[in-house]
Amino acid sequence: MISANIQWLYLLLAFALGGALGAWLYRLLNAGAASNTRVRHQLTERELELSQVKDNINKHFDLTANGLASLSKQLQSLEVQLALDAQHLVSDKNLVQRLVQQEIGNGLHADKLTAAVAHQPPKDYAANHAGGTLAEDFIKPSNFEAPKDYASAASGTLAEDFGLQNRKEN
Repeated sequence: MISANIQWLYLLLAFALGGALGAWLYRLLNAGAASNTRVRHQLTERELELSQVKDNINKHFDLTANGLASLSKQLQSLEVQLALDAQHLVSDKNLVQRLVQQEIGNGLHADKLTAAVAHQPPKDYAANHAGGTLAEDFIKPSNFEAPKDYASAASGTLAEDFGLQNRKEN
């Protein structure tokens, strides 16, 4: 009977030892899996951060490109305005021609500049006057009449009190 108990004891001891050895191996092998899971999680986080940084960089360059395009349009507009103003304000014809040719050479708004070069001041077609009504020495003729108000004889639409009503006090 003692030998039967010893066999059971060996069997229980072998079972306990096998369980302990299995638990130790599982823990040893599973520690690498937990580490792998942690590394995969960190990798996913880094990929998300990288994607956000790339999106921010794309937005930045898009905004910068739009700003530069706007700035370029404003610069072109200023150059054209400078050339147009120079034609009217600068007395040196060589400087004006150089500014206009530079703008046309750059291909910037050549149609506006060409039209501005051909621009003539307004003509005064007033009859029987040497300088016309736009001349600085124009004198109002003696037979000049103020505009007539044909609305009524007493106070027409050109009268200062037209449309005003007297208030009646109670």
